[in-house]
Amino acid sequence: MKLNFRTLFIWGSLISLLMLSFAYILEYGFNLEPCPLCLLQRYALWAVFGTLAIGAIHNGKVIARTIYCMSIFLFSITGIALAARHVWLQHYAPSEISNCMAGLDRMLAYEPFLEVLKEILFHTSAECARIDFTFLTLSLPAWSLIGFISFAVFSLVVGWLQIKRRI
Repeated sequence: MKLNFRTLFIWGSLISLLMLSFAYILEYGFNLEPCPLCLLQRYALWAVFGTLAIGAIHNGKVIARTIYCMSIFLFSITGIALAARHVWLQHYAPSEISNCMAGLDRMLAYEPFLEVLKEILFHTSAECARIDFTFLTLSLPAWSLIGFISFAVFSLVVGWLQIKRRI
């Protein structure tokens, strides 16, 4: 199989869809309730998936492909920041965290998005510091961090290959 832009984006979208599926299996199959930071990471992953899927379907030319790669990079950087904060909270700040925070949907119902984001990032509750599930000794936010870093590198490599006209 020849690697081209569409093939790479199809593989990327399948990998991101598998990551999302795993998150939903843990939530609904194993009753692991996601914290607000988990939900924000999930939204960033949805944005990466959507961009990859649209890019694969559209299969535009140079400018469109560059925009898709830049968008994936920006969504991945957002996910990296959220996941890194989450990993930091889990390993370094459990004693400094408050005990209770409303759910993300409730917070969004009563406050503007930027206020909610500030509250989640800087005044996170203990539920974000708790480690409920590990796989190969890494927590879910650590795996999310690895995934977002991978998507950021992927977007840079595909963008570079596109600019060099190799795909």
